[in-house]
Amino acid sequence: MPSPFLHDNYLTKFEKADVVIYDGQSTEKTAFSWKLTVGMPRYALIGGTRGYNQFRRVHEQIADYEYVELDVNDSAELERALKDTRYSGYNIAHPYKVEVIQYLDEISDDSRRAGAVDVVMRLPDGRLRGFNTEMAAFRYMVEGYVEDRKCLIFGSGGAATASARTLKDLGASDIVIVSRDPEEAAAKLIPDPDGEKVRLGDIYKVTGYDRLHLHYDAHVVINCTPSGKSPDVEHSPLTDHRLTMRMFSGLELAVDLIYDPYRTKFLQDARRLTGCHIKSGVEMLIFRAIASRNIWLGKPDETDQDKRFITPIKRRLLQEQLNVIAVGMPGSGKTTIMRRYAYELGLKFIDTDEETEKLMGEKIADVLTEPGLGEDYFKAMEHLAVKEACKSRGAVIATGGSTALNPLNRDLLRANGIVVYVRRPLDKLDKRGRQISINKGLAEFFNARDRIYRRTADMSILNSRIFGERRAKTGEGNTYNYELKGFVYYIARKIERYLNEIADNKWT
Repeated sequence: MPSPFLHDNYLTKFEKADVVIYDGQSTEKTAFSWKLTVGMPRYALIGGTRGYNQFRRVHEQIADYEYVELDVNDSAELERALKDTRYSGYNIAHPYKVEVIQYLDEISDDSRRAGAVDVVMRLPDGRLRGFNTEMAAFRYMVEGYVEDRKCLIFGSGGAATASARTLKDLGASDIVIVSRDPEEAAAKLIPDPDGEKVRLGDIYKVTGYDRLHLHYDAHVVINCTPSGKSPDVEHSPLTDHRLTMRMFSGLELAVDLIYDPYRTKFLQDARRLTGCHIKSGVEMLIFRAIASRNIWLGKPDETDQDKRFITPIKRRLLQEQLNVIAVGMPGSGKTTIMRRYAYELGLKFIDTDEETEKLMGEKIADVLTEPGLGEDYFKAMEHLAVKEACKSRGAVIATGGSTALNPLNRDLLRANGIVVYVRRPLDKLDKRGRQISINKGLAEFFNARDRIYRRTADMSILNSRIFGERRAKTGEGNTYNYELKGFVYYIARKIERYLNEIADNKWT
């Protein structure tokens, strides 16, 4: 059986290894990995995010070659990196997708049409050839949803022009590019279908954010800017210009090419304020990585066959990327349960109340009653603690009872998180050391918060038991640990099912 991942030119000796991709629910084999012993090629990412990088993680799953990230900061460093013959090819990320073209010996037809290159291959004679996989990947995301629809594209860079070209091919009725500097964007030279250089404004409508009110009848909005990308997850191209998604009353679909975080503010606002469908850039990322591999290793274009790998790869990426975050009433058991959940699964645990107290240098209860500090100071420090905690990947986070009341915190929790609402009957809430039952009626307090918790969460669990209660009745030892462990594995199964669902879902 030939390897589905590696081209024969690089296989001088190989052995079958363990399966590397599963269907997410069982041990059914869906793909194999072959281990190279000699002749391993090396590829690199130029541009993009340093450190935690999903693009690298996808390549690690789909092929056995060395893949690294190069620290390139300007044109001179870009040129030097491309001349480094230790690398057989490159992925090109923002902001070099257009600039890289001048250093290439030839480019593909798709690159010429898009006016941008995101994959470079070193040919046997040493020349560099550029390709564009973004158009095909973007088509995969939006085909069937944009025909006869008015589409707005935020941004005017290489990804935006590639997206605009694809929308035109798919029959969009109207394409409008929104830029911070519409005059400069309109004058930008891009290739037409025949390869001739034309002004962007001669092919598409170009407007500024100050005239966006003329296009609130759009059916589809697409973010092709880096606004909202980790770690600056509190931004979006609209909020950066003090605009709101609410004005798009007929919006049907919002797409963000950003894949980290999974739910950008752009997408969260679109879903919350218009009720439209939303799509993250995760599947587009996976599609592009597979297409890159096929180019580098000389595989034929097998798009339909390769699509079947997108779901299991997406699931693994999200499992590594998304935090499990608990919200709920004070005394509902969030911290106890999530701390044990992290311990059992070998994950990092963060308590945002503890992190907030570290920032303040005092206990929360003391700050709330101290003159000159009080609730406003606590909320500001809590927001900083939540923001830092949510930069984690694959961690378990227990939040304070008031954390989700702040809409800025809610966006942070949901950006890269699976949010779990831990519900508990009011008569079982732990009231020790808490002021809620003293300062306000408990039922009123709960009613004011329950709706917010539900709206924030992806799922809820009912914690109606007292762990270890059987011991008092039967004399059985260690029932507290036994019951708590069983409960966290019940949560783990729910998380697994949810991951399977979102990996298989076409919407974010």
